[in-house]
Amino acid sequence: MYQKMHDFYRYRGKSNKKKDSQNEPWHLLTWHSLDVAACVYTMVKENFYGLADILAELDSEGDEAANWIAWLMPIRHQSLRLVGMRNKVLLLDEVHAYDSYKVRLLEGLLRFHAASGGSAIVLSTTLPAGLRIKLRTAFSEGAGFRYSPPTLDAGYPWLTHLSSAGLHEQQLATRSEVQRCVGINRLEACEDAQKIINDAISHGRSLCWVRNTVDDALSAFRALTGERTIPADDILLFHSRFIFQNRMEIEEKTLDWFGKASSAEKRKGKVLIATQVIEQSLDLDFDCMISDLTPVDLLIQRAGRLQRHIRDEHGNFKSVLPDERPRPVLHVLAPEWQEQAEPGGLGEELKETGYVYPDHARLWLTQALLRQYGQIRMPEDARALVDGVYEPTLSPPAGLETISDDVYATLLSHRAVATQNLFQRERGYDRESSDFFWDEGREFSTRLGERSVDVFLAWLDKQRQLQAVTNDSDFPWEKIRVQVRLSWWNKHIDSFRRPEPVQLDAFRQQQRRTDIQVVLVSEAGEADYYSQQQGLTGKRSLKRMRGGTLTDEF
Repeated sequence: MYQKMHDFYRYRGKSNKKKDSQNEPWHLLTWHSLDVAACVYTMVKENFYGLADILAELDSEGDEAANWIAWLMPIRHQSLRLVGMRNKVLLLDEVHAYDSYKVRLLEGLLRFHAASGGSAIVLSTTLPAGLRIKLRTAFSEGAGFRYSPPTLDAGYPWLTHLSSAGLHEQQLATRSEVQRCVGINRLEACEDAQKIINDAISHGRSLCWVRNTVDDALSAFRALTGERTIPADDILLFHSRFIFQNRMEIEEKTLDWFGKASSAEKRKGKVLIATQVIEQSLDLDFDCMISDLTPVDLLIQRAGRLQRHIRDEHGNFKSVLPDERPRPVLHVLAPEWQEQAEPGGLGEELKETGYVYPDHARLWLTQALLRQYGQIRMPEDARALVDGVYEPTLSPPAGLETISDDVYATLLSHRAVATQNLFQRERGYDRESSDFFWDEGREFSTRLGERSVDVFLAWLDKQRQLQAVTNDSDFPWEKIRVQVRLSWWNKHIDSFRRPEPVQLDAFRQQQRRTDIQVVLVSEAGEADYYSQQQGLTGKRSLKRMRGGTLTDEF
């Protein structure tokens, strides 16, 4: 299968421009375009080159990833994508995770799809009221439905059904096995988290600590392994800076330890230190959980992995209630409460969190609501918590309003860029339909954000040739690739051993990519800046916890 796919992928399908009998026969451009589309679709569906996993990180999965990404953007052969979308039911999941740029693109997609007579199903666990109204309005305008005012006091779970017959909305019943009440306990420092972890493993329970940055996850992992209170075989680190091959191995072990089918023996005393990579798509079930402070919708997502399935007191899966484990408690590492918080109020422990979630007002609102409710009841509290942060009636402190205003301005600018990139159906199907319609010199993307760099791990053989760090012969270079932010790469570039410029140039020509990088490791795939247990770290000082203080690791 892989060889056939490889041969298909290498096929170029170019036509004979010389029009003579000595060359290949003509191959129509339309056929070639359909070949390429079919090839990419198959590659995503079969996860060749890890494309499905890469797109899953961008909040796109399955048929959605294979089909909709470029439908409404003015790029070459765009019309063929529209043909593929015609008369289909568009299924979109996890839309709460879309940023402002992608939401604007999604509005354009729904508007066009509805105008073409299509249907759509939009799913989300934690959808703010404002986003629900935006998506509903886009579809309604595209379909030409008459305006129907939204329900302002929507419950949870909430069903919105929009059709030519009108708007129908109602609250749905929740299955008893997914109803839950999760207690909230604030942790002041990382040493408090360590105590929770040690207590959990002493009672044979499994635990996950979800950190907001890779460096913070590395810090926690190194502190716990340095204590030597947890056997090395019982603790796992999972983040985005592993090469694809190692990441898939870690994901497989994570599912084996903490998945629905995991046994009491496999789960006992196991610890996972992870980042946002576990928030979606993975069906995981932990006995105990710690999380860094995040906006409330993400906390709800993380809490959904806390005692997700019904188990007996030992951790064995069972099919009927009650769950015999102790009451679930989400321990949240958060700063000391400040009624009038100022910029920088996240403290040293969560300093990096402020860069990942720049709207500090939402973090403050989340902490305020958690203090008010003291627990997360699902489904009873879901709407009040989510809308309390994203459609707030409580005003954040004046010291955070400037930061919030700056974030909002960025959001509006991203939506403006998305609008420029969109194909506007009401203008007609021509070059006036977009500000940059079929502009050969312009790059279109389904996301905005900092540029990233693809880094490949390799070793040098006796002939000084670059070799992939894998024994897998199917697409070996894609198996040993890791993607990092450009700013991170520039900061750590001098920490890595790299090939000579002539070797790097030859590799780039071989891969037909001019912007990739190569890092040299041993034949076993190890270096002081990369390991199969910790991923790509660099040599920059990583903060390590000792007795509640933060010190330099190197």
